[in-house]
Amino acid sequence: IKMKNFYNSKAGLFFLMIAIGSAQSVDQGSNMLQSKLGTGAGGFINAGTDGLEIDGFFEIQTRNGLFGEVWVSQLDMDAETNTALNTSAGIMREISPGFILGGGYSNYTEINNDMLHEIFVGASLNFFTGVVFLGIGGELSPNFLGIVDLNTLFPIIPVDLSLMGIYSENFNESGYDLFFRASRTSATGLSLGYTFSRERYEDEESRTFTKQGHTKTFTVPVPAEGYFNTIYIGFTF
Repeated sequence: IKMKNFYNSKAGLFFLMIAIGSAQSVDQGSNMLQSKLGTGAGGFINAGTDGLEIDGFFEIQTRNGLFGEVWVSQLDMDAETNTALNTSAGIMREISPGFILGGGYSNYTEINNDMLHEIFVGASLNFFTGVVFLGIGGELSPNFLGIVDLNTLFPIIPVDLSLMGIYSENFNESGYDLFFRASRTSATGLSLGYTFSRERYEDEESRTFTKQGHTKTFTVPVPAEGYFNTIYIGFTF
């Protein structure tokens, strides 16, 4: 059975990955809570326990703190592949050295599916970043994101390390996902990395019912959880 992460089907949790570079380039993908001017783009190939995926993004940020991002993903390169599009826009301000506040709007859609809309508010202080995502019109429950920059705590480590946690509600159950990421980006823009994660996903199981002497078997979606390994290679510009 093909496993599909819960956060890939929800606007907020998918945008969380954009906020930190879709589990790839924190430096290139985290403009939401970093104060700098310019544009960026990149593409990645991800391969792991959950299959193969291709991502690409473009981002822009102005000197006054306005920013925008577009992220396109080809999810699960198999017979059930789908294309997802996420866009976001917002503003951020550096309140004091090491303390940044940000907020804005994001949406997420997959081909032939409805578009989901959210607003978000976040803050970054030293080594910790926190973001809250709220569905517009009550279409999604609040999602919470926390990111710890491990390099700030352990500066001698020669690779980029981060720990991310997501808390959300799926199938009427509250739960969490955890991601540990290690990466290295060269001066040429070549980026290599590895992610180990504990994630919830949608699985399937067969259930048999008997009524008035007739037996029928149905396949129903059920929540599950598992551990995943992903490696990636890409370029940022």
